[in-house]
Amino acid sequence: MFQDRELFGQRVVFGIGVFDGVHRGHRKLLQAAVALAEELEAIPAALTFAPHPRQVLNPGNPPPLLIPESERMRLLRQFGMKSVSIIPFTRKLAAMQPAEFLNTLTAFSGTLCGICVGANWHFGAHASGGAAELEKFAAERKIRFIPVPEERLDDTVISSTAIRRAVAAGRLSEAEAMLGRPYRLTGTVVKGYRAATCDLGRPTANLVPDEGILPPDGVYAARVFTPDGKRYPAAANLGFSPTYRRADEERRLELHLLDFSGPLYDQEISVELVKNLRPERAFPNTDALRQQIEKDIAEIRKIQL
Repeated sequence: MFQDRELFGQRVVFGIGVFDGVHRGHRKLLQAAVALAEELEAIPAALTFAPHPRQVLNPGNPPPLLIPESERMRLLRQFGMKSVSIIPFTRKLAAMQPAEFLNTLTAFSGTLCGICVGANWHFGAHASGGAAELEKFAAERKIRFIPVPEERLDDTVISSTAIRRAVAAGRLSEAEAMLGRPYRLTGTVVKGYRAATCDLGRPTANLVPDEGILPPDGVYAARVFTPDGKRYPAAANLGFSPTYRRADEERRLELHLLDFSGPLYDQEISVELVKNLRPERAFPNTDALRQQIEKDIAEIRKIQL
């Protein structure tokens, strides 16, 4: 059972799902919920879960999330949800029989008049519930039910898993097409080793992402969004900085913002990796690396960022 004060006494249409990434398939579902809510003079609301179900059911190999929860909440509201209700996902919830889980939907302080889910969404113990159970449940209670068909990109079903695979393989344009927006990483700027600043005269912001998938190592043309809402073109180096690599080096995302000066330590920024320019590699000396960086920056300035 859950309660949501925002929905107390209201007529509600639920769009239900995990919504990791809030990709084009999710947005199709949200649009259906908004349209149904308008027809029924109800409030469109998202019903989602945290943590991700697979983090609970498969803790040894959980999927990395595409976006942090704060971004998921923001995007759900951006795409029409007037309220977002989060059900804590536990093993007890996962073990519920489908009918028991569905009964919890009618226990909140509002009037449920519509449900929209992905046509292939499953729920309940061993994922034994699906569209047929939902359709029967809705018909018995005179609730409108819409199973929303999958969205595709060519022959690929758009899903969070497909987007993770595309990013991990470096297919950023494919990931962008499935998301309906550029793939973005958000995190906090931490201090690095200052080699780029001292030796190269190119200060970098070392970003530790909150969530997300990293593409293959290399140098990327990127967009960086600073806390004041401004956007800057940037050179991004993902990897181990092999020219300066130390024994304890960890994989890092270093960002050199073009046309920017000022401190960013401990601030939250976002980056969109737009295009892979070249693989990461070690250079024989600082001068050779400096010359390559200048070439990279010249190429980045030609790209519409």
